[in-house]
Formats: sequence, C-alpha cells, structure tokens
Amino acid sequence: MVVANAREFLKELDLGHFKVDTPETFMISLNKETEKLQNALPRGARHWGTARKALNIFLRDVLFNLYLCKEYGFRHLEPWLELPLDSKAAKGLLAEFEGRSLKPWKNIKDLTEAMSDDYQNIAKQVAERRGVARIHLDLIYWMA
Repeated sequence: MVVANAREFLKELDLGHFKVDTPETFMISLNKETEKLQNALPRGARHWGTARKALNIFLRDVLFNLYLCKEYGFRHLEPWLELPLDSKAAKGLLAEFEGRSLKPWKNIKDLTEAMSDDYQNIAKQVAERRGVARIHLDLIYWMA
C-alpha cells in the first residue's frame, strides 16, 4: 500500500515546482513536497523518512532521464539533490572519515528531518572529497 500510494503521488507531482534558481528555494520545494507525500501515505506509514527517500529516488531518476532532465532543467539541480537515505547509504556514510560524528542509523521510519540534515551534510562533504554530487553516492554505496 505504501508503494502504491507513493507511486500515485509521484505520478501527479508537478516537476515544475523544482524549477528553481537557488539551493534555498530547492529545499523549500523539497520540504513542501515531502510533507505532501508523507500525508499521502497510509496512516500507519506516514513517516517523514519514508516520504523523503521516495521523493529523493524519484528526483534522482528524473535527473538520470535525458528527456525529463532537459524538459525540467534538472541538470543545474544536480548539486542540490540529496542522497536517498537508507541503511546502505547510512552504512556507507558511517564508514567514511567524515561520518565519525554521525548518530547511529536505526531505520528509515525513525529518520527525522534533523537527522537527515546531519547525514546530508556529511554526504555533501564526502561527495566534495570524491569529486561527485552527493546524489551519486547512492550508486557507490549500493554497489559496495
């Protein structure tokens, strides 16, 4: 039911909401859409972390789609896109030198906005050191 609700929400998502010019306005849009998706999930599964992960994966897929990326101007959003957080991403970040200060990962249901911000800040540092956008760390950690 969670996946079906998320798919239905994302099918109707107006990607124009992400046609923005600054990282700050991108984050405002990302937070608004996360909240909307969270509310679209079934009652017992309305977790902020679940909604944020689904939205981040969807936006990554838009970036990777040549036609959608061009149509909605996602290329310039690449540095602002977040690493979709889950146990594999958390394990990867916790193993990085920069990740020593992170709180241990529990699960996606317990992910809060504040904890996500901490993990995203570390992901940004790791990505900068590796010379990639943090969205691409997802592939690196899943391949490990």
